[in-house]
Amino acid sequence: MSCTQLLVFDLDGTLLDSSHRISANMRTMLLALRETGVETTLATGRPFAAVQKFIGELELHLPLIIFNGAVVITPDGRQLSSRHLSRSAATTILNLLDDTSASNQLYLYPTDDFFYSDRQGPAAEHIMKRDGVDCRYVQSLLDVLNDADCDPVKMFSIGPRDELERLRTTIHQVEPSVTCVFSEHDMLEFLGPNVNKGTALSILCESIGEAHESVIAFGDNMNDFELLQVAGTGVAMDTAPAKLRAEANLVIRDIAEFLHDRLGEVQKTEATHV
Repeated sequence: MSCTQLLVFDLDGTLLDSSHRISANMRTMLLALRETGVETTLATGRPFAAVQKFIGELELHLPLIIFNGAVVITPDGRQLSSRHLSRSAATTILNLLDDTSASNQLYLYPTDDFFYSDRQGPAAEHIMKRDGVDCRYVQSLLDVLNDADCDPVKMFSIGPRDELERLRTTIHQVEPSVTCVFSEHDMLEFLGPNVNKGTALSILCESIGEAHESVIAFGDNMNDFELLQVAGTGVAMDTAPAKLRAEANLVIRDIAEFLHDRLGEVQKTEATHV
């Protein structure tokens, strides 16, 4: 498969509006672009169950990047790549989390429609409402991990930023292979070695025979940094951290406006070849 261009979108803070939805105008433009050979897929920290509605709305047929690059998966649930956090590293992290005030979440299997949390409250409720998945509250995530028959695909903590910054520094010292990345200001994610959206994009491109140069990737936070690096064109939202904006080829305020201009360019180019 080869397309004119491949648009790869982060979801929260990027493709989705403030209500965590894809606007009707955005959907119309993306489907119109497909008619001209410009394809769309997603690169998100969300689990597979949380992107099902977007797969349907955008009629996606290419593989997607989920769990911030830990998994590359087809729209029907076939895993092309799955790189988990080791159980030993996860155990170390959970022991360190005992000394924090954070709310902690654990995902075991890539296609589960629920996650585990060790604390009831607004943090877990935010994830349930945003992603549309269930939460199983437990007293000990470590017990869940010990009883599991697999390594976890991802863990993350929601708490005060300064506390999470200190935690990240400590984890880098005791488990240097673990990937720690902020996906939101108060959300620190823990992933396996070299897991990020950029390495996942390379896997995705290889699986569909697409060149990196044809990819336009959009993101708004530091978990999109490698994605924008690997893509032929990296586009950061103007609300992104300064480091991400500096890495990007373009910084934009509004994706709809960008796509409208891109759609116009493609249509003009096609017209000149008729």
